[in-house]
Amino acid sequence: MSDPNRTQMLDMLPPPDNSGRRMVAVSCGLIVLVTVAWTAVCAGLISSLSFLADPVLTTFSAVAAVALAVPYGLVILWIDRHEREPPLLLASAFLWGAVIATMISLIFNMSFQAVMGGLGADEASAAQLTASFSAPFVEELSKATAMVALYAMFRHHLDNVLDGVVYGALVGLGFAVFENFIYYVNTGNLGGAIGLVCVRGVITSPGSHACFTAISGVAFGLFRVRRAGALRWAIPPAGVALAMFVHFSWNTFTQLFLTDNGLLNLFVGLPAAVLVIQIPFVLLVVIVSTLALWHERSLITRYLSSEKPPVLLPNDIESLVPARRRTLKSLRLVLSGDIGGWWRFRKRCDALVELAFEKWHMDAEASLGDEGARTHATRVMELRKELTAMGAPPA
Repeated sequence: MSDPNRTQMLDMLPPPDNSGRRMVAVSCGLIVLVTVAWTAVCAGLISSLSFLADPVLTTFSAVAAVALAVPYGLVILWIDRHEREPPLLLASAFLWGAVIATMISLIFNMSFQAVMGGLGADEASAAQLTASFSAPFVEELSKATAMVALYAMFRHHLDNVLDGVVYGALVGLGFAVFENFIYYVNTGNLGGAIGLVCVRGVITSPGSHACFTAISGVAFGLFRVRRAGALRWAIPPAGVALAMFVHFSWNTFTQLFLTDNGLLNLFVGLPAAVLVIQIPFVLLVVIVSTLALWHERSLITRYLSSEKPPVLLPNDIESLVPARRRTLKSLRLVLSGDIGGWWRFRKRCDALVELAFEKWHMDAEASLGDEGARTHATRVMELRKELTAMGAPPA
């Protein structure tokens, strides 16, 4: 769409009325604040009581749960390399999974297991019923609520499918960290905790909670991208339902791969279960993420190519995509000791990418007659002024 046509279309739109969105954001914020406070107290009590009971086991469990999550966290952050999300929001997504979702799930799962026991199921059967039916439903729903809150309060940071994958995976990773910590502590001894670390933290972790909630994140990202149509409203429930199904499949059908031989399970049964049940969905998330990365790259190239100096300078696009060029130049500036130059280059790259995404949102929402297009148009003008003031980046 040419700039004159875009301007004419925006002039036909009414001024944006953000009062409804502000009310929703304030309401969600209050609910989240209360929930965070309550669940944080619960999580703190569990951790404190565990430490008082066995400081060595608790410390080992905490360190193991966090350390084994670090590689997954780095991969998730590496995926988010074109249009980086705010660190505070990424940390909030992780903490939602680690604190809010785990505490809500713990209460509901324990209640469900108690009800099953009261109905006559033995301890093992009640535990399996909880794992197969309560856990997938409650845990995926409590984790997906983070995506709802993110969309309600920070929609401008949930741009596309890749953002959904990143935020969803971080929520799931946070959940896995605290859940694993609880499992390790509940073994009651260091030897049992080490064995469980091998199972939960190493062998069965690739397609666990981070993958489950990334699937939900894909659905919320698609919901953001589609912007209109009745089918759009079915996408998030369908994505959460698929995450529940994958979770249910793992918790239920893994038993088919296990025997009474512990070593055989460790080296054959569990790896086979991961390969058959988890890996297909891990590959699904990888494929979707790859396509979303390609989409981001094409958006950056398309929407910046129409810009002129001093907003877009020669070789600016070549410095942005593929992302490894930006990384290599940043590394070269840092290693040469030019920290100021690195900072200016980084700020310019971030502003250019944001400009491309704001123009994309503006075009898409203006074509639908959405008054929110004016908000994006205002931000486009601000970014052009910022880029003009920045001048040329370091050579």
